[in-house]
Parts: sequence; C-alpha cells; structure tokens
Amino acid sequence: TQLQAYSVEGSSLSDAVRFVASQDDSAEAPAEGAAAAPDAAAAEDAKQRSSIANAIDSVKSWFGGPPERGGKGGGVLRPSLKGTKAMKQARRDVDPNLDLRPVQELQDSESAVTCVCFGQERLHRSYILFVTASKDGNIVVYRCYRTEMEIAMLANEDFRGDSSPVPADHSNIAVHSRLIGHARAITSVFFNLLEDQLISTSIDKSVRFWNVDTGEMLKVFTDSSPVPVATFLPFNPQVFVAANSNAVLRLVNLQNGMVLQKLKVETEVRTLKFDDTGMFLLAGTKSGSIHVLEATDNNMLKFKFKVQLARGGVTCLVFVPAAHGQPPCLLVNTSDSSASIIDCTYGPPAGVLTNLAVRHRVRVAHALLPLKCCYSPSNQGFLISASEDKDVYIFSLAKGANYKMSWLKHHQVPVVAVATNHQDTLLASADSLGRVVLWRRMDFSHLPD
Repeated sequence: TQLQAYSVEGSSLSDAVRFVASQDDSAEAPAEGAAAAPDAAAAEDAKQRSSIANAIDSVKSWFGGPPERGGKGGGVLRPSLKGTKAMKQARRDVDPNLDLRPVQELQDSESAVTCVCFGQERLHRSYILFVTASKDGNIVVYRCYRTEMEIAMLANEDFRGDSSPVPADHSNIAVHSRLIGHARAITSVFFNLLEDQLISTSIDKSVRFWNVDTGEMLKVFTDSSPVPVATFLPFNPQVFVAANSNAVLRLVNLQNGMVLQKLKVETEVRTLKFDDTGMFLLAGTKSGSIHVLEATDNNMLKFKFKVQLARGGVTCLVFVPAAHGQPPCLLVNTSDSSASIIDCTYGPPAGVLTNLAVRHRVRVAHALLPLKCCYSPSNQGFLISASEDKDVYIFSLAKGANYKMSWLKHHQVPVVAVATNHQDTLLASADSLGRVVLWRRMDFSHLPD
C-alpha cells in the first residue's frame, strides 16, 4: 500500500478537505481520450463520493479519534477518574454503569436547559469547552479541565500552539464566556468547523454567530418565524441551512446573507443531521417523518425520499457511522415515548443513501419536551437518551446484548438534553429546572482486589 501525505496551506479545514478530495480525484482520473465504460458516469459519481468521504476521514485523523473498543461486558464511557476504596467496597457488580458517578453540578438559572454540546477537544491539552443553552435565551460556555487520566490518554496527541495553563487551584470547571443576545428559547447550538465560533438558533426567529472566546456576537440572520435548527453544508462551511417553523429550509451564504435556495417541506423540520459522507441531509419533522435530501455540487439541496417513522414528532437525530459489523445508523428521539435505531442502506449506486429501516425501538418517557439523545462508542456502542421521567436512559447497541437498558438517577425533574464528549470520558445531562450534571466513569484498577 502506498501512503500519500499532502502539505496544505489554507484558512480552513474545508479548504484542506476539498484539496485532498481534488488530489484523490486527479490521481485516479483516466487519461484524456480513454474510452469510457457504459457505467462510467455512475462509477465516477461513486468514486467522487468515496473520495470525499475519505478526505473527511483523513482530515479527522489529523487530530486522532477515540479508539474503537470491542467487547460487550463493559459500560458506557471510558474511565477518567480514580475511585476511592470506599466507592469500590460499595460497588455492586451487577451493572457496570453503576460505576458512572455525578462528579459536577452546574446551575446558571432555573430556566430549562434546552441544548448542551462539547467543543474544542482537539485544540487544548488541559481543557475542553462545554456549552449550555437555555429556554430564557442565555448561553454559557464553560472550560472543563481534563483529569490526569484524560491527559494521559492524549500523550501522543500534538496540540500545536496550545499554551493554556492548568489552573493553580485545580478547579475542574470555569466560565469561559457568556453569549447574551437571544430574547427567547434556544433551539440548537453547534460549533463551526474550526470551533472558534458557536452558532445558535432560537424561537426569537434568529440564527446568531458568536466568538466563543470573547462572547461577541458576530452576525445575526433573522427569519420570518421561529428557527428550530440549522447546520453547515459539510463541503462548504460558508453556507448554512436553516429550518423555520413555516416548514421552509433556507440555504444561506454566511458571508453576504444571500438566500441561495428555499425549499418547502410538508411540515416543520425540528432537527437536521448530515451523514458521514457529507452528501445526505436527514431532516426530522414535527409529524414524525425523516426527509432525506442530497447536497449537490452547486450548493443546492435536492429531495430524495422520506420515511414515516412515528406518530410523535422527531426531536433529535444522531448519525452513527458503521462499526462492529453493524451498518451506519441513526439514533432518533420521537415524542411517542420511543427512541429508534434506524439502519441506513447505501446503494446501488454505491455511496447513495437509498433506504432507512427501523432496526429496533426502545421505550423512553417522551410526550412533550424537545428531548435529545447522544451516542457513546464504548463497548460496541450505547444510545443515551434524556427522558421526561427524570432518568437518563442507556441502551447497549452491542450484538447479542438485546438492547440491555440501565439508567442514571440524579435529576429531580425531566431531563431534556444529553451529550458526550469526543474522547468518550464525559456525559452531560441537563434538566427542565436548569440543573446540569457531569458524569464520569470511576476507575478502580489502582486499588487491590
């Protein structure tokens, strides 16, 4: 096997992705005048898709991802904090998820936390960022300092240009910035590709761009109705797609605010997620359906097909790449008290998303709130979901585990949002009274049996 490396100079990772993709294409381009096979167009299209996916993977690998771990005996998350002798003696070896402990509580106000997310995990050795967004329109960015175990896991990672010191008082969390400007509930928050900006959408009919470090509002895009969600086009981070409550998707140029495309769908889109090829956008709707749209080369979206999933509205979509012999899948919350694992089928033609099929449904208390779910890759994978009955639900996705369920009890009111970090060492859960809990897995390997 011949390995290639490219030296890329550019202002963004997207430039690098496109450059690597173009190099892959040019390397395999047939000589001029060569006879094309009958299926040449389809094959070329498939090759283009796979080269783009490979380019994304290569850019991801510059930072190093969490290693896949096999086995289905362990629990969710990697151990990141050393447990005490007393904790070990109090253990019951029934459920490995009992080793998950609430290690930190945050409360900025009594307004429900609607969204949480992690970011800047590959930028600093000593800390990562954690974002909470609330029903009252406030967004708080925290610095979560890594534990000694987490820093040890990163021994081989290169954090070039990072000079962030570890605080002298060993505090494990601090407010990084506050983003003030939204007048009503935040519906989604996410980082841009370089993770120096945060984007938020709101019931106040706006999409806002913020400087993560200073809290400065950089741009505001207003809509005619509330904005439930937005996301960037993976191959053109200068373009974002925003959904409004009038069931319109808009593609907007970030630089000049021009609307490049308007797409009417049958009902309000509540959640948007691209697959890992970056070519297919999955849109979950208020009526319980998932629409599949294809991102074309000219920054347009083209409707492909839809699947009616549930009677309740879709409130969250998480894309999980293929792993452990399982196909790529979606983890989906719907407000008919269920969460679904949905298999994604690609091809023919190769690389084209052609079908979504329910692999399994699990029960989660969910009728009213915009509940979120997330994924942990530990031990062949876990679906983690918020719920209206005050618990955090955890379902094993390992083959043969029969979707074994466990739950985390700590909140006193409905849990609305959950998120895991990229390193798979931290789980955040947030509830309808503004309380946020950070969970870690305890490690007892340093203690004698």
